[in-house]
Amino acid sequence: MNKLLRILALLLVVGVPTSASAALQQLTNLFVFGDSLSDGGNSGLLSQAATGGTVTFPPPPYYNGQYSNGPVAVEYLWNMYNPGNTSFGPSLAGGTNYAIGGATTGLESFSSVNPNVPVALQPVYAQKSNAWQLASFATQSPVFDPATSLFVVWLFPNDVFYADTTATLPGIVPGSAGGANVISNGVANIVATVQTLAAAGAQHVLVANMPDLGQTPGFLGNVGLSGLSALFNNSLGLAMSALDAALPSLEIVQFDTAATLSEIIANKGAYGFDVTDQACVNNLLNGQCNPATWMFWDGVHPTTRTHEILAARFFSAVPEPSAILLFAIGFVGLLVTGRRKAL
Repeated sequence: MNKLLRILALLLVVGVPTSASAALQQLTNLFVFGDSLSDGGNSGLLSQAATGGTVTFPPPPYYNGQYSNGPVAVEYLWNMYNPGNTSFGPSLAGGTNYAIGGATTGLESFSSVNPNVPVALQPVYAQKSNAWQLASFATQSPVFDPATSLFVVWLFPNDVFYADTTATLPGIVPGSAGGANVISNGVANIVATVQTLAAAGAQHVLVANMPDLGQTPGFLGNVGLSGLSALFNNSLGLAMSALDAALPSLEIVQFDTAATLSEIIANKGAYGFDVTDQACVNNLLNGQCNPATWMFWDGVHPTTRTHEILAARFFSAVPEPSAILLFAIGFVGLLVTGRRKAL
């Protein structure tokens, strides 16, 4: 009996994650720092405020001032933990989703120079990026339980677009706009973001890497962008692993967006998709697009169905109580009960 209990005690030690913030058993707060892939309506709210409610960007058939045809991944993630709870929303409406379309990892916003954004609205988005999101979080100074709160950081593609458009970096780390510097600047900004959140009390942070831009309809087959995406993702992964080791009180969950989307494309039928290489919105009016079976809404943004799949993967990636831990606890209980009966 004593030997068996010692083995089970070892299982308990092995089964408990070493981080003090081990398992996220419930989600009472979700804080999001990101771009259009996570924008829950901030872009639309900002455009409405600037135009007296006459203009919403992105416009219909985009959903609710967001960059898809329905909710995005972080919204689905919240609902998976809290079905029917509508308290999670965009920061400009008092919520904790600070993400906004066009955001870079730094100071400047791609939306302020994006030719697809109406010229009159471009100044509205000036410097509405990650630095603005962190400042908004600091100003809001929300009260949260670190043990049941998750912070999501999902940024970078707009750094590439901004640098390509302006030949400058979006800040905050200085440097020229060459590809290597864009990557190092972006990684440094994300590292600083996670450090800032940890200093504010965060214990659980999910950091997602970028999609392979060469697999999106807008840049399909672009080998250069695929290579840049891979280099950034590798650099980000190394930086997050080092940061995770340096901050034992912080649990960093790394999510591989690129691999996930690649797997969906390779097995599209299993996910109910017919089309993965075209933009649905371009074919919506002529009736050739069914958003439920198309992977991408536009040239770079997924449909809400794809976001739903990503949310399920997010949910799976966030650690829950270890199965071996639960088994061991239950087995110890049975042993103790049996021993009492024997006595």
